[in-house]
Amino acid sequence: MGQSRSKTGVDFEKKICEAKGWTHKSASPRINWTGTGRSNWNKIVQAGFDPTNFIPNMDKSVFDKYDAITEKGEKVEIKKYNSTKLSSWTMFSEPVFKVATRSALKTVTNKFGEGDFDSSVEVYNTFVDGIIPHVGQEILNNITRSNIGVQCEDRFIPQSELEYRWKVKSGWKGYNRLSIEFRVKS
Repeated sequence: MGQSRSKTGVDFEKKICEAKGWTHKSASPRINWTGTGRSNWNKIVQAGFDPTNFIPNMDKSVFDKYDAITEKGEKVEIKKYNSTKLSSWTMFSEPVFKVATRSALKTVTNKFGEGDFDSSVEVYNTFVDGIIPHVGQEILNNITRSNIGVQCEDRFIPQSELEYRWKVKSGWKGYNRLSIEFRVKS
């Protein structure tokens, strides 16, 4: 069963769509990174843990992020926030990739730390920090251009009034997460 936060979010999206006459259709970014291997972990290792060698394959990646399509065919992101909350930085998107399961933990510990947990955390977190200056702005631009703005509980905010940034946060077992935050421009 999914997270209750996720379910209430989807219920809210459907309620907004019904009230506005929009089609509820969601899309989430799926970044395909260059390199060989079936997983991002293999591709990071193949890149020599160098973020400058780990870049999105623009032709195979999907940067769309939206929850609804208006009657005019415009894509809109829906957030269960009151717009007053958006004067400070707030979560916009889940992490680009993350270590969050026991199977991923074992894989990353072996690939990034040659079996040593502490080394794997250090190598992984250094790699995550290095992604932002290398490809971060390009990814942000592509994701935020995929919709016309954000519908909140109380109002619609067009993209021209929003700004975005990457945020590195400590995650499960000390492995950092790279997420997108947003706010209303001040």
